[in-house]
Amino acid sequence: MELSTNNNNSEKELFQSLSQSYSEILPPNKETLLLIVWLYKKVENGSIAEEFDEKDFYDTFDEVKDFLQIEKDKNVELISQKISNHFYQTGSVGNKHFMCLTIYAKNLCRLLIDEIQPELVKLELYHTFKRTLPLQDEDLRDIETLKYWYDKHFLPARNEIYKHIEQLHNDVSEKISELTVLLKKNNDNPKEQIESYGRIFEDLAQRVQGIISALDYKDETLRKVKSSKNVFLTNREDFEKYNHIQEEVELFFNSIDRRVSSISDKIQLASKRLRNLLDTLKHKQQFKINIEKLLLFLLQSSKREKKGSKPDFEIIVHEKLRNKCLSFIPTKFVSIPKLDFQVQNKIEPQQTKYDKQHEQAERNKGLALLEIQESTAKWLDEINQHLLSNEILEYDKWFDKIIEKENNLEVPIKVCFGLIDEHNNSNDKQITIEKKKISKNNHDLSLWKMQIQNINS
Repeated sequence: MELSTNNNNSEKELFQSLSQSYSEILPPNKETLLLIVWLYKKVENGSIAEEFDEKDFYDTFDEVKDFLQIEKDKNVELISQKISNHFYQTGSVGNKHFMCLTIYAKNLCRLLIDEIQPELVKLELYHTFKRTLPLQDEDLRDIETLKYWYDKHFLPARNEIYKHIEQLHNDVSEKISELTVLLKKNNDNPKEQIESYGRIFEDLAQRVQGIISALDYKDETLRKVKSSKNVFLTNREDFEKYNHIQEEVELFFNSIDRRVSSISDKIQLASKRLRNLLDTLKHKQQFKINIEKLLLFLLQSSKREKKGSKPDFEIIVHEKLRNKCLSFIPTKFVSIPKLDFQVQNKIEPQQTKYDKQHEQAERNKGLALLEIQESTAKWLDEINQHLLSNEILEYDKWFDKIIEKENNLEVPIKVCFGLIDEHNNSNDKQITIEKKKISKNNHDLSLWKMQIQNINS
């Protein structure tokens, strides 16, 4: 817990430092960035010495201004002051002062140049990884030798192959975008361009195959790392380091498999589209040639003759081009009927018969149902109030009471079903129904004995 807290505090301090000094550790604008890279390239090609003087610095800044076509005067002293902490250092030998780029500035320039203009090693990756990626038996002797292989062999190899794959991915995406533009516009010679793109994608496919060949050591390397697990079980710290290395190696190989597979699918799809387009162009070219031959034949063999006394002329084509008859199917059009609005139709619409007696009967029926519902709700409320102060309710007695007041057999029946529906699943009420008939002679009916009992009382 304490270690985790320390790590969180350390990360917080790191982020705080970055937020405060980001304007110092990164070039603030494009002029400053180009100035640093320009100095780096001039030192690299020998135009200025490794330890250059202020005149070289100012001359380089003027070159950057001319390149960017900056008309306004820039304060070179202010720019020099901003980048002096991280990008160059000053010194003196006797009376002579000099400046030199820092390691941080050189590394940053290399990263930027490599990102903009990557220069991949022309030697196949297979030869590079044949010397760096495989594990030897002495590399698995202890955690120090394994870590040395991981730091000095595996990590450089991983960075190199990631570099190749990222560049290959960018090349494939760029060529597919160019191919999409090519397919949308009309070119004078699309066939030649498509054939050139075909050769480019074949080269990309070979580069993918080169990466796959370089990964032939994947299974053997991973097998050796996993099989050496028992060597590091005796020491917890050594095993944690070993486990980290093993996870990183396995994660790297799985990531490469996915990336190479994705790039390969893109190349195959683009190559297939190119082949289909090339076949289409071949047929299109042949069709164009045939049309040109036909038009040339028509121009050379056709005649223009006057037709009778009419001023019009008729084109007579060669006899080899016979007239062809086209089938004709006459279409029947239904005419729109003519409507005479002068004729008035005096027939009046039939009046609907209105039955007042039926309307009144329906109204009375609805009022009777409404009255039954109101009475049912009233008796349910009264019975529930009765249950609050009494332990047991015998419904057959209430049945008689309801009929006596309402003079309607439907109301007590609906009240009975309402009580069962309300209290059947209740936690504080219990309904008991005995199959014991209770006769009601006045109404020629029989009931089962039903009681509702309060459980908590």
